[in-house]
Amino acid sequence: AKQIDGFLYMSPATEQMVEEVLNVAQYDCNVIIQGETGVGKEKVFDLLQQNSPRRSQPCIKINCASIPADLLESELFGYEKGAFSGANPNGKKGLFEQANHGTLMLDEIGDMPMELQVKLLRAIQQQEITRVGGSHPIKLDIRFIALTNSNLKEKIVNGTFRQDLYYRLNVIPIYVPPLRERLQDLEALCNTFI
Repeated sequence: AKQIDGFLYMSPATEQMVEEVLNVAQYDCNVIIQGETGVGKEKVFDLLQQNSPRRSQPCIKINCASIPADLLESELFGYEKGAFSGANPNGKKGLFEQANHGTLMLDEIGDMPMELQVKLLRAIQQQEITRVGGSHPIKLDIRFIALTNSNLKEKIVNGTFRQDLYYRLNVIPIYVPPLRERLQDLEALCNTFI
């Protein structure tokens, strides 16, 4: 079995993917990691992050499906004081600001509401955000890595995912094969868990 940064594998299919990840990690481009549920996309993200030039900078992980749509914007972009009732009186830094100079992992990107996709696209294009209730743009320097188990091209056809956002994020796609396509990895994984 081979192991790199805690990532264990034996099969040629996984070896090829690991080489791809280590290569892509060096370049500061946005990436979409695709694969079925449970294939270990977050493990692949961790491998990429640990080998990227931004590894010592902040790394923020967001699950787009688990934050309610009405809270997602203020969670991502933060808000100014008095932006809405129940808000922190001093305002709040959003996850984008927390990730500045580092990496932002957007898990389940296919589940992000359309109206937020527009704002995410703008943030990526302009490398800046404006807090909810704010008027001053905040400059950012972030690498975006999106994870999805959805077929985003299908979602684009159905009108539930923006094509322009897809191309902004999908500079380099990484496909994580399911275990049934890399059965040799089973031995290494079983030995570890036993």
